[in-house]
Amino acid sequence: MNGLATAVPLTTRIAVHVLGVDPDRRVLLDRARPPSEPVWGLPGAVVAPGEDPVVRARRLVSDAGAIAATRVEVIDLESLVEDGLHVVHLVFECGAEPSLLRTDGTSSALWWSLPEIVGLSLSARTRKALASRWAMIWPDT
Repeated sequence: MNGLATAVPLTTRIAVHVLGVDPDRRVLLDRARPPSEPVWGLPGAVVAPGEDPVVRARRLVSDAGAIAATRVEVIDLESLVEDGLHVVHLVFECGAEPSLLRTDGTSSALWWSLPEIVGLSLSARTRKALASRWAMIWPDT
């Protein structure tokens, strides 16, 4: 059996990312981690075992100060294996209605207008999600 690869069991995690869009076409963006990097991305989190990814996506939007997340639908899926960990990245698009009040202090995400976003340094996943929504603005992804 020399030369055969040994199968190693992988731990699988689900990560959710949210393209939150309000009625005025403002988009919810968060600082990339580590926050010292000047890159903006979609709010995201790893789903806890047994947690519903849609519920987690809605909570990401409400934690950023939205009244409600509506139209929660998957717009992209990516499966990656790195360092013995299998991560399934689900990108959701959610409609949302921003509020002046935040539900908790954990979110650093902010609402941006489309003209403001054009000048930001965006992560590849964010550019891809924006291109799926507004291909005329982000055609190069």
